[in-house]
Amino acid sequence: MFDPGLFGLWPKEAVYGAAPAREGWSEAQTQEAVDAFFLETKSGEVAPQEELRVLLNDMTREMRGQFDYFRDLRAAAASLVDDGDEAAGKLARADVKAATDAMSLIVRTLEKVDGLQRQLARDRELEVESRGVAAGYDEIKAHFLQLIEERADERARTLFETWKRDGAPPGTAGRLESAGEDADPG
Repeated sequence: MFDPGLFGLWPKEAVYGAAPAREGWSEAQTQEAVDAFFLETKSGEVAPQEELRVLLNDMTREMRGQFDYFRDLRAAAASLVDDGDEAAGKLARADVKAATDAMSLIVRTLEKVDGLQRQLARDRELEVESRGVAAGYDEIKAHFLQLIEERADERARTLFETWKRDGAPPGTAGRLESAGEDADPG
């Protein structure tokens, strides 16, 4: 059994912890949720992905309505099949088959629309993640430079403490004198 209610509207961004629009929401509640998610499209330039998402949501709404219509049509035609009138029964069977074929096509189309919506959602998440990584790069770089500086200071303090306690390492005095000569031209 296929339930077109399984195919819902996709928000611009995933909202975790909120009840999905298809779980017992009235039409007014669903419209209120949709209004909360969407800006008026006339208010500015809309990204192509956003237009596609809205178009796919509109298609989903329309296809769900068409599915319900063909289901009702099939039920009505099925009740006429065994009415006793052979010509009406034959016409009713043809109507049942046509409605079933249309419903089958709608189901496949809804599955493809849902797949496209899922891909758009994944693409949006990847884009947001990549923007976050790019923005976080400077912070990460600063963090690692800070760690390097702290480690270098710690190492210098350790070497200095060792020097004070044990004296200069062998060969250091000669290097310090030559460094001092290079620094003092006079």
